[in-house]
Amino acid sequence: MAITVVICGGAFWKGGREEQTAAGGLLISWIATLILRDPTWAHAQWGAFAADACLLLLLTAIALRSPRYWPLFAAAFQLLCVVTHVARIVDPGVRAWAYATGQVIFSQWVFFALGVGVFTYWRRSRQPATSDPLIAEPGATRR
Repeated sequence: MAITVVICGGAFWKGGREEQTAAGGLLISWIATLILRDPTWAHAQWGAFAADACLLLLLTAIALRSPRYWPLFAAAFQLLCVVTHVARIVDPGVRAWAYATGQVIFSQWVFFALGVGVFTYWRRSRQPATSDPLIAEPGATRR
């Protein structure tokens, strides 16, 4: 819970539009999962599956429109969350411990990817603007 509050709060405070949109989607998905989940983990978490699938669509849309790398990683980790749900639905023999652990681990990596995005956006926004032609743009090659 602390990771969620810190990273999403940082995204709203210091992040750009992409980070804020992803943080909003993560918070909505997180709250929906808390409300709709079965605390026993005895069966597939259908409410969490729906929330995770919607979040996957949002993160994929951000990743397809963004020139930055963090949305790709966030969408990939969210895809792993959705695949974990699908595995439990297809094979009920997947134990509750493996199911819950997979959900927790992969969702934390989504937050970590967002945290990296917030940090890089904040760091880039603190760099002074320059009009010096001898200073190349990041990623540019010099000849």
